[in-house]
Amino acid sequence: MENCAHCDKELLWHEARMAFWNKHLKKGYIKWYVIGSRDMGKRKEFPQYMGKKLCQACAYTVFLGPPETPQSTNQTNLHKTGAIEIVDFAALNNILKEKEIVMPAFNCPKCSNMIDIPENGKLLICKHCGNPIQPVDIYKIVKALTE
Repeated sequence: MENCAHCDKELLWHEARMAFWNKHLKKGYIKWYVIGSRDMGKRKEFPQYMGKKLCQACAYTVFLGPPETPQSTNQTNLHKTGAIEIVDFAALNNILKEKEIVMPAFNCPKCSNMIDIPENGKLLICKHCGNPIQPVDIYKIVKALTE
């Protein structure tokens, strides 16, 4: 099996066969294809990955840059609930447990397909449409439904 050139994790079956990542990375660039993205159709050069394969999460990270930390966003992506800050899925899961809400999966806001909520991490990528989802986005929807 093949490994990701960025994180060295084993590529999933669909990642190893993603035609547009592989075709364009052979030439040393990534062209963004996520429909509805503000970066749709943009192209960025990555000669260090020329001829190599990336997993979908690393392709997002490489193309869009590393995820912003709450300190650098000036509290724009940070949501406070009392003394708890929702910056990752572990904090979201703790808040849901405190409110006695069982929510193992979630409908993607873009394509409405069901995706599993991870135990930890700061970003969830929809496997169906590629939409990045932050834990704050899920919390806002849950909060709106429970109020």
